[in-house]
Amino acid sequence: MNENTRKEIQKEYGSDIFKKGKLILRVYDVTGLKFNGKNAHKYFDVTINEQADNWYINVPESNRWWCVDLGILLPDGKFVLIARSNIVKMPAFGVSPITDEQWGVLQKEFEKLLQLSGIEQIGKSSFDVVKLMRERWAEIVSISSAQMPFSPKGISSFRQQPVSIPSEKAKDFWLKADTELVVYGSTEKDANLTIAGEKVNISPDGSFSVRFNLPDGRKEIPIVAESKDKTMSKKITFDVIRVKR
Repeated sequence: MNENTRKEIQKEYGSDIFKKGKLILRVYDVTGLKFNGKNAHKYFDVTINEQADNWYINVPESNRWWCVDLGILLPDGKFVLIARSNIVKMPAFGVSPITDEQWGVLQKEFEKLLQLSGIEQIGKSSFDVVKLMRERWAEIVSISSAQMPFSPKGISSFRQQPVSIPSEKAKDFWLKADTELVVYGSTEKDANLTIAGEKVNISPDGSFSVRFNLPDGRKEIPIVAESKDKTMSKKITFDVIRVKR
């Protein structure tokens, strides 16, 4: 939000509007609709701060169409619109069952990767983890495509990478791998939550999910939830060690 937009809003609604109201993202489910700003199936709000230049939104359902408004929510419930996004569709959860025969070996390796990631414990409906797995799968595809010819059909769920068919005498062989950590859970939906000292937004159902880069070494991740009236709190600390051999 630039300074001119800010001044226009203050001119129309009062100079103290940003102090009175909360800056939010209002996320609308507009699946199958000609959206006019008022006819969404449902919506939920995500509180943000003015300093943010991007924001990750954890949508509760896959395979739906979504639109996001940036605006100010006033104490009386009035919503002041600042900007509106394009309408986008979130992909379906999970991995496509359609594979090419020449990808059989890689598909097995991908299933092992899912198991190692802990996705079976998290649940295959976890959007954050499936997104992460897709990114990692794309990396595997880009590495392996230099060594394996494949059908132009590729795999329907993932990006196809440019491929050149190598000589049978090629001897180059290498491996690249990295790790990320997903911290997820739930608490009271109106609680104040911090993870590793950073404030974390809680979904309307009380759930939360955060991703961390996991370098070599030891990483301590304290999770603190405090009740809205600040009379109660809970703390969980994860001590994670990554060792590369």
